[in-house]
Amino acid sequence: MPSPRCRSILVTGCSSGIGRATVAALLAEDFHVFAGVRSTADAERLQAEFGDGVTALTLDVTRAEQIRHAAEDVRRLAPEGLAALVNNAGVGAPGPIELADPEELRRLFEVNAIGALQMMQAFLPHLRRGSGRIVNLSSMNGVISLPMVGAYSASKFALEAISDALRIELMPWKIPVVVIRPGQVRTPIFGKARVEIERRRGEVPAHLATGYETPYRRTAKFNDRGDQSATSPEAVARVIVKAITCRRPRRQYHVGWDAIGLRIAQRFVPGRLLDRALGRAIGSLRRQPRPQDEPAQSPAAAASGSPIGP
Repeated sequence: MPSPRCRSILVTGCSSGIGRATVAALLAEDFHVFAGVRSTADAERLQAEFGDGVTALTLDVTRAEQIRHAAEDVRRLAPEGLAALVNNAGVGAPGPIELADPEELRRLFEVNAIGALQMMQAFLPHLRRGSGRIVNLSSMNGVISLPMVGAYSASKFALEAISDALRIELMPWKIPVVVIRPGQVRTPIFGKARVEIERRRGEVPAHLATGYETPYRRTAKFNDRGDQSATSPEAVARVIVKAITCRRPRRQYHVGWDAIGLRIAQRFVPGRLLDRALGRAIGSLRRQPRPQDEPAQSPAAAASGSPIGP
């Protein structure tokens, strides 16, 4: 268990879903939680809901000034340091890589990877004082890139790489770096994704519509399945608490039968066979005729003003 003198933990992305469930689970273990949310309204709501056990912080992990202010507040209110930093804040963007907007991809990296990195850099002094540890919320998409969520996967792969390197580099200070890999979790993100999938589906260029029609339709189906997932935010929160409180945490934890199944498939199924299985699941195996009037530039490159190059 963390030292009794150090009972403070910082969690990002606490307005709903896994973040909010983690706040409740940590309060049940008598921790004080610094709960990061992006808006003042969410901070006030969270503070009113959980009371004195929580210090709500307005904290957008992409804004260096807000991170600096949060670090100052934590140092003032918890001079003994932190027992843990939980990087939970994250965003997603469904759609094929060919049509990915480069600016949107940058946004995914800013939140899911660079934002987490900035948080770790800013709060490592607090973790050293508190003999604490880092818990990063990744995904099975961080170790196996699934079709139609490749941009999100890329950002989670980056978070995994950062976590692996940092785990070794922090060995002199005995600060564990733990990665949590949930499968689909029943959170409000699927309701938001449903709207995005339909919007993006309607924006597919005409010459690509036939090829991407089935993948988009099945992505919507998988999204609806996620909305009914058996894995709750509370189940993930329990694993986060375990990673914080156990004496020797694992390097990675997998949450949900789908996460465990994907992990087994990645380890034991040959790559070509796995590719075909995923292609069949998403509907990508049917060949499309090459259109005679295909544009010289991809839709994403044309939108960004960037020419196609090697």
